[in-house]
Order: sequence, then structure tokens, then C-alpha cells
Amino acid sequence: MNERQKLATQRAGLVKQAKNLHDLASHREWTPEESAKVDDIVAQIQLLDTRLVAAEEYIAADAAEDTTEMEPVAEPAAEPVADPEQVQQNNLVRRITKLEGLLVSNRRTAPAPLGSPAFVRDLNDRRLESDRRSALQGWCLGREATVQHRAAAQRTGLDLNNDRLVLKRAQSTTAGDGGYTIPQGFLAELEKKLLYYNNLRNVCRVIRTDTGNPLPFPVTDDTGNPATVGAENTAPSETAMTFTQVLLGSYRYESLVLTSNELLRDSGLDLASEIGGMLGERIGRKEATDFTTGNGTTAPQGVVTGSSAGVTGATTTTITLANIMGLIGSLDYSYQQGASFMMHQAVWNTILQLADSQSRPLFLDLLNGNAPKLLGYPVIVNNAMASSIAASAKTILFGDFSKYMIRDIGDIEILRLNERYAEKYQTGFLSIHRSDAKVMQTSAIKRITQPAT
Repeated sequence: MNERQKLATQRAGLVKQAKNLHDLASHREWTPEESAKVDDIVAQIQLLDTRLVAAEEYIAADAAEDTTEMEPVAEPAAEPVADPEQVQQNNLVRRITKLEGLLVSNRRTAPAPLGSPAFVRDLNDRRLESDRRSALQGWCLGREATVQHRAAAQRTGLDLNNDRLVLKRAQSTTAGDGGYTIPQGFLAELEKKLLYYNNLRNVCRVIRTDTGNPLPFPVTDDTGNPATVGAENTAPSETAMTFTQVLLGSYRYESLVLTSNELLRDSGLDLASEIGGMLGERIGRKEATDFTTGNGTTAPQGVVTGSSAGVTGATTTTITLANIMGLIGSLDYSYQQGASFMMHQAVWNTILQLADSQSRPLFLDLLNGNAPKLLGYPVIVNNAMASSIAASAKTILFGDFSKYMIRDIGDIEILRLNERYAEKYQTGFLSIHRSDAKVMQTSAIKRITQPAT
């Protein structure tokens, strides 16, 4: 048995192991141990594929030398002298890219080399995701990117020399402005931070536009215009619809992270995910504040700012059950169907401690760890709201928060700043996200306001 046959036999054994694992978990998620084992098997298969391709290329080269006649070779034209190290690196990148392209092509076109077509697709998806992670890591490293990072960047279409990165989703098309389909894990981590620190995004209406031009949005409140009962031979009277217009603009949110070049070069951490998570957290915190209490002039209009008066608290420092029930009653019944409460966690804790005349908790069921609901309505904890019950504080909101609209402009951009902080041997990563927000129907969200005195 020659070397090529030995390699093929080893590969067949590994394929069988991988297929068995795939069949075993065909109707469930892989466990971490199974996933690690499959990754190890795939790595071994890829190594064998590399050796098999090299062996086949060697055999093909020998055959070509035996059958090809010698032809006169033209004298090559003089070329500018290039940096030998750069030439060697470029050649290595092209070699790896070509070889990896052959391996991916073989996996996709070979007659079911790994058995199930679903398993082949899964392997290809894993490889693409791995390439995206490696390419993004290489982009963060900049000049320190390795040959493997550069090869992965070529396969995924990421230009490591472009200092501007537009974070597009996987289903987006790659744009000439540096757009790039990033790893799902990176995008998920960034969005998780945005949602965690700005949970208004979970309950409000979010739209996305390509440009930041002022966006007029017509709204109307026709709840005060009932129909009429007509009389015989009498023409009906006309009740005109009244429209108002809400204008959504664009505010730029930005966050800068500085990283030492020693850390970029030496760290074994997934720096791309760490940087993405940190940028998402910072933007999420600032958006949470502005989307709650922003003035609508130098920042988006906050949901508290755009709400309308419901009831006044019992005293400057207390809220009673009657206040809460009055707040519910102040909201038109048509909006109550999808309504929720919103308040700071400290205010929520105070509400949970409300007791009757016998000092028995009014909401005992909630103290037992049940879902946060108040009088049957969900409770949204928003720590950007007033944290204490004090004079003139707007302490509790109640309403349909789908009437609060958030506008995102384009995709999140990250700029790599190579030179600005070079004297400190640092690299900067600047994240930019443009958004605006406003309450579309002020009558759809009511509030409790504590008395001034």
C-alpha cells in the first residue's frame, strides 16, 4: 500500500467517526465535548486533505515533466525590486488561499465524502464562521496580522488594509465601503450588550434606514372621534382626521477603546469579541439614558420626556396602590391591551413592599419569585429612570411602548486608528452608531409624577 492509499484509508476512518457523531446528534444540539471532538476530527481530515492534495500535485507534476517538451523560455522583463520579506509573505498567502480553496471546493463537490449532505453543509458553515473570526481578528491586529489571518481575510472578502469596518449581517451583501459579513458570534455579542443595557429596544418599535436624512413620520390619534347615528333623509356630518408629524433625525453615538500593541500581539484572548462587547456595552448605556430621559433637542427624545401626565403621587416620597390604579385608568383602554409598566429597580422594590392596614404585602405572589407583573401587566425594569421617589420625579410609566419608535441609521462602523496613538504604542478602535427616537403617540404612554412639595 503506497503513501496515498494509507492517507485515504486514514481519512475514511475519520469520516466514519464524524458521520457517527453527526447521526448520533441529528435531532439535538451537540454537547461541548461532542463539538470539540468533531472539531478535532475535522482538523485531522483537513490535514490529511492537505497531504493528499500535495501528493496528487506531486504526481501530476511528475507526469507533466515526462510528457511536456522543452520550449524556449522568454527572458522575463525587468521588474522593480520588492521587499523580499513582503514577497515571501504574499506568496505564502496566495499558496494557502489556493490550497484552502481546493479543499473547500472538494468538500462541496465531491460525491458525499462525509455521508449526509447536511453534515457537509454544517462543516462548510463552521469553516466559513471560523474564517470570519480569523479575518476579524486579523483586522484588529492590523500590521500584526499573521499569514493565516490574511489568508482567511482573502477568502471572506475583508480588506485588512481598510481602517474602516462596517458591521453588516451575514445576509447582507459586501459593499465597496468596507462592508463585511462578520462572524455571528461577534454580532450577537455586540447586540446582546446593546439590548442588555438598553432594554427599550426589546419593547419599542425599531426601524432601520440607509441614510440619516430627516424622516417625517405622520401620526394621528382618532380615539376621540366616534361614529354618529344618522337620521333619515339627512346627510352625515364629516369629521376630519387630524394628522401631526414627528420628525426623526440622526444623533451620532461613539465610543473609543485603546488597546496596547503588546496586548494585540501577545494576547491569547479573542480580542475581536472583547472589543465588540465593550463597544456595544458603552453605546447601550448611553442610548439607555437618552432613550429614557433625552430632551429631544441635543439628544433623542426619551420615553419619559415624551410621555403624558397620568396621575400625581400621594406625597413627594410615596406612591400608593390608588396611584397605580389611577395610572392604569388614565390610559385609554385601547392602549391598555398591550401596555406595560416601566420603572427603576429601586422604585419596583418599593412597590413590592406596599402593604395593607395589617402590614401584609399587597403583592405577596411577586415576592415568591414569580414573573414581574403588577396588577396583571408586565413590569419592565429601566435603571435609567428616576431611582428614588422624590419631589417632582417622574417615577412610573404605563403604556403601549410600541408607540415609542427608535430609528437606526445604517450599520455600526468601527474605525481602527493606527497612527493617532502610535507614540504610546497603542491602537484605537472607534465605534460609531447613529440613532434617533421619539414617542409617536404621547397619549399612549402615561406617567406618575411626584408632587413638587
